Amino acid sequence: MPQVWAKTFSVGSLMHAFLASLEQCIEGENRHAAICLTLVLPEMAGAVESPQLEPRQRYSEWFDRWVGGKYRTSLLSGPRTFLSGSDCYALKCAMLYQGLEANATWPHASANVLSRYAFVLDSEAHCTHKNRVLQVSLDLFCRDALAGGRAWLSAIEKDSRKAARLKQGLNLQPFNEQ
Repeated sequence: MPQVWAKTFSVGSLMHAFLASLEQCIEGENRHAAICLTLVLPEMAGAVESPQLEPRQRYSEWFDRWVGGKYRTSLLSGPRTFLSGSDCYALKCAMLYQGLEANATWPHASANVLSRYAFVLDSEAHCTHKNRVLQVSLDLFCRDALAGGRAWLSAIEKDSRKAARLKQGLNLQPFNEQ
């Protein structure tokens, strides 16, 4: 039995298990699973954090707050964002729905975002531009999201409303042969 499921579940432990699964995918170089889990993480956490917002907004806000700082910088001309929560949402739509779900008139639509970002295996190319396309190291991106997820989970630990929402997710139980 994988170590992720070998413990008793507690408040937030499903999210802990999700984050542990993401870490296992990163460490095991299961890159397709890692990017899928990474792009879904803001969806799950955003629903717990801000259930009153529409999905695109809560996803974008969660990403911008907990991960986005790694993708912003200050230049002499002002702040610069390399990868926004809105763009990440469009990447998630492109991954999950082949871009079919995204509204083509929305400025961050999947077809548009796919022409501006490329996930690469070379961590030295992280956040560099090549032919007007931002190269994003898949490994570093996944690790950044994992760190953001862990920081968020730690920050909401004592919030009873958010803890209750964490319990509402899919509940996986170990098999009991009794």
